[in-house]
Amino acid sequence: MYAGVDKYGGALVGEGQPDGSASNTTTHSSGLSLEDAIETAAAEETVVVDVPYSYLEDEDDPNSVVSGVSKVLLSAQLNPEAGGLMWVEQNSPQEAYKNVVAMSQMTSMLRDKDRNDCYERGIKRAIAKFKTEKGRAPIVLDIGTGTGLLSMFAATHGAEHVYACEMFVPMAEIAEQVTAANHPGTITVFKLRSTDLKVTPDKIQDKDPNTVYHLPRRADMLVSELFDSVLLGEAVLPTIRHAMQHLLTPDAVIVPERATVFAQVIESEPVFHFNSFEVQDKTTGPKLARSDTAWQCEGGKPALPVHFQSLENDSTFLTKPTKVLSFDFTKPTTGAAKYQETIVDVVTAGKVQAVLMWWEVSFDEHNSVMYSTKPGAQNWQDHWVQVVFPLVGGIQTQVKDKLMLRAHHDDIRIWFDVESLPAKDSPKKAKRTVVSEKPPCTCGLHLICNAERISMLTDTARREAYNSAVASAVAELTKTESLRPIACLDISDGSLGALLAASHKQVSSVTSIESKEVSARIFDQILTYNNANAEVLNSGVKGLLPEHLKDEPSSVDLLVGEPFYYSMQNLPLWQAFNFWLRRSAVDGLLHPKARVLPARARVLAQAVRFKHLHQCFGAVGNVSGYNHSWFDQFQDEYYTRNFPFPAYMYPYEQASEVVELAAMDFTQTVHTVATKSSIKVKDPAANAVIVWVEYDLDGAGKHVVATGPAVRYAKQLIRFLPPVSHAASGTASNRMVESKFCFDSLEGTIDLTFEAN
Repeated sequence: MYAGVDKYGGALVGEGQPDGSASNTTTHSSGLSLEDAIETAAAEETVVVDVPYSYLEDEDDPNSVVSGVSKVLLSAQLNPEAGGLMWVEQNSPQEAYKNVVAMSQMTSMLRDKDRNDCYERGIKRAIAKFKTEKGRAPIVLDIGTGTGLLSMFAATHGAEHVYACEMFVPMAEIAEQVTAANHPGTITVFKLRSTDLKVTPDKIQDKDPNTVYHLPRRADMLVSELFDSVLLGEAVLPTIRHAMQHLLTPDAVIVPERATVFAQVIESEPVFHFNSFEVQDKTTGPKLARSDTAWQCEGGKPALPVHFQSLENDSTFLTKPTKVLSFDFTKPTTGAAKYQETIVDVVTAGKVQAVLMWWEVSFDEHNSVMYSTKPGAQNWQDHWVQVVFPLVGGIQTQVKDKLMLRAHHDDIRIWFDVESLPAKDSPKKAKRTVVSEKPPCTCGLHLICNAERISMLTDTARREAYNSAVASAVAELTKTESLRPIACLDISDGSLGALLAASHKQVSSVTSIESKEVSARIFDQILTYNNANAEVLNSGVKGLLPEHLKDEPSSVDLLVGEPFYYSMQNLPLWQAFNFWLRRSAVDGLLHPKARVLPARARVLAQAVRFKHLHQCFGAVGNVSGYNHSWFDQFQDEYYTRNFPFPAYMYPYEQASEVVELAAMDFTQTVHTVATKSSIKVKDPAANAVIVWVEYDLDGAGKHVVATGPAVRYAKQLIRFLPPVSHAASGTASNRMVESKFCFDSLEGTIDLTFEAN
């Protein structure tokens, strides 16, 4: 949640993550090599690397060598020379960690009153029952304590002592301060994984003088919140298994006790195209495939967290909700992959395209305290949402048909199969081959494309806009010289422009630049499958010469890009300006009459009033009676942070007209852009500004592609606004939001500020 598994950004790359293992080792290397960290990091993330050092404490004594490893935090910015990312050391690690905490889902969790109430009631009942049965107070272990809220519940309701652990050090330090302020002396916080904790042996002779022990004896009770939207993704099963083996008494109480997974089979074109590259027959142009069987790829059966209510109008429920999996956290588990089959009746005719999943947890044996992620079941929050599982195969169903819904799981994943059952069939009679492992991607594209990117590439209107713009550019270039050979260069990741250009016989050579080696290999295969005369280079654009290009053309006639870049796909502004920088770096290769596609772009903004989203970030004050002022110190720049969100998923009302913040002319080389704009706000309750980029592909406004809040295939930049005071609410009709935008072409930096009066 705050160390690499956040939903939309601001995470750390290089900090240790739960991986389903339960190692007993006492040390962990939390940093990656610099090369590996940068290769996997996105632009909005902070890279943490371990850098070895050594020096002579006494220059005259060769034996006085002091060595060790220090952590270095790096943040990204655009390389002004040729685009791409360059990583700069952060002067203040504290500021980097503040950013990670502020952009995590922690505030959403702390403001989830239903969640907090369930945990408090469950912990209170468990401790009361333990005291009644044992005649003493329990020692409680809290794994993944966050700010220490569950520990404080346990301390308040009578625990003898609470031992809490948190692997993310800055959060552990917050927990130390918050618990000390609310329950001094009762809670001990360790900055460790639970697998690093050691229990003091009962016998003195069994103690190791070189081992640090953390718990005086095994804990009587485990409280934890190790769930994600897919239930198992934060390694709740292996974590509890390790705790049972090494940290808990044999009859330890575990809160929550159980979880149940529910599912429905649905028809949903948007969800289907979050995973499938199959496009409608009317779509023209080359195929985004490297083989004839690409459409059969299941993409590794991804699990996609969504607010399903945002997709419900475009979806049909084919079956009723059904219980498909159950987990008893009080029982030992093995870690082996398992599956459960359930026969479900079709209640609405349609095409099987996905499975919708949610879960509920029970905090006691009588199910008197329950929490559910079913749409609308609890107060709105953003940290636990529903999950959709796109399917291939397209089974057509009719009312009263029967389907076999097969739910698989291992230690950290859940996935589904759906099969149609012939009439009068039964599980005993049916002969099926069940694969208990998640199938791998066979088309290659799922290895490099996330759900948004797949939706982007399969969006018919977007694809046709690029296809038509490329065709128009080729026609313009050959208008006066019909036999003139055209050389094309694609400087965007994903090679879509190269693929479209290569489908025109007038384009004699195509070269595509890919920043990722695996993407270069896959798109080389796709271009080959489409019989394209093209070459894919895994490189940057700095120093690119004609001899590096396919067939060594004297100049480039058509420069294309979407723009799209893997490491920047959560940052729409960065992608646009990165394209401009790369276009400028290859300016010397361009023919004087070369066409650049897209030709122009605009940065647009609109003030809005989110119904819920604004509540998920910022200071929390008092949570369930516990002062969280120390946590709130990490939120002091909340209104200056750029949050990447898919706005379509979060209900909002428009609070202003769309305003242009900045413009880019890609037909010219890059230069600094500095502007001031005013947004007239018509809704006094406006709480955010949405920012996106609109691309004019041909420069005449005929073919336009936007990344705005109306599309599902892109995230937008969200900047939250401070609330309006009661005194100022009466002048709402005159409320203005003043913005300043600056792209510094010499530094590669983008600065954006909003001030609301």
